[in-house]
Order: sequence, then structure tokens, then C-alpha cells
Amino acid sequence: MQNRYSKEIIPIKGWEREETFRFFSTFTQPFFNVHTEADITPLYQYCKQHGLSISLAYMHATVQAARQVENFLLRIENGQVVRYSGLDLSTTILKDNKQIAFTHFPYHEKLADFCAEGARIIAAVKQSTKLFNGHQGIDLLHMTTLPWFTFRGMEHAFSIGQEDPGVPKIGYGKLEMRGDQVYLPISIGLHHALADGYHMHLFMEELTRVVQRYTL
Repeated sequence: MQNRYSKEIIPIKGWEREETFRFFSTFTQPFFNVHTEADITPLYQYCKQHGLSISLAYMHATVQAARQVENFLLRIENGQVVRYSGLDLSTTILKDNKQIAFTHFPYHEKLADFCAEGARIIAAVKQSTKLFNGHQGIDLLHMTTLPWFTFRGMEHAFSIGQEDPGVPKIGYGKLEMRGDQVYLPISIGLHHALADGYHMHLFMEELTRVVQRYTL
């Protein structure tokens, strides 16, 4: 499948992660998951003031943060490690018939532009009969939202016995209001051959940085 972003091959021999990569590449289930939360109060307040969708806003913040962490740009293709120059997002959308649709959202630098196109995409997909809508390459983040309840853990479906390209998997739960603060439950799944817990830490730092830009 043709991807939207350019890529470069990272030679495994001599790579700083060579030994780690070769070790975890032998695992039938190489993903590890961490469940935490993000304080998104500034972003939430900004969306309320400007009439923007909070769910689209934290999707946008997620992609912006992931683009700043190199390990979130790494993938495995035909046994090689490649680094993509950018990322878009594919997330689940609940259609009018209460079935899900995996849906591509192109990246936009500006939040307002992302929300405007995102609203158009959601409206169209809700009427769709397709499971997959738009680009579904590996130069994406895979995301889902469970807006009906908070959670303290989440695991994703996977296939055993075939090479997994290592697309990061992010899940969000229902917003939690604690006084004046707004928290978003978040589950992050990464391929251990490509990333460690430290890289999740870097992602969470970037996510906090992005959210803080919207401080009123």
C-alpha cells in the first residue's frame, strides 16, 4: 500500500537499538502497553471558548506530540527498520448503525483546520457502509476512543505469526472532571523492538507541551 510520507531506511547493523531490536523481534506479541492519564485542562477550556470538538482537539494534540518523538515514526517493513517523515491518524468512528469504521484523518498544522476537516470526515463516515475509510497505510497512529467510561487498562487486538510493522496504538477513555481540572485516560501501546518506556515518557512530555500552548 502506498504511504503518504517519505521514509528512510535505518541500517540495523550498528544501530543503537540493534540488540534490543533483534531480541524483541522474536516475540510473537512484541507490544507493551502503559495506562496513564493526561491533564488536558487548557485544551479543554480553549475548545469550549472557541466552539471546537474536544475529541478532535486531543486527536490533533496526539499526532502533534507523536511527530516530535522519533521512535513513534519508526516502522518495520520486510525485516528492515524505516523512519517516516510524518504521521497521520487513523481512528475508530462510531457509525449511525453503531458499527465502527477505521477512518483516516489527514494532519493539519492548525487545530482549527484539523477540526474543520475532521467534522466533515466524521459526518460522511457515519453514513458509510465501509469498515475502512481513507488511507490505511503504516505511516499512521492507530487510535480509538471509549468515551462512555474511564478505564485503568486496555489491550488491543493483534495477529500472531506475522510481521507487525509496529504502528503505535493509542486509546482514550471518558474525560474525568476533578474540580477545575480535566483529565483524559490514555493507553499507549508500542512495539518493543522500536521503543521503550522512556519513549512513552517523551511522548507524554510532548503531549503536555502541546496542551499547554492553549493556556488562556
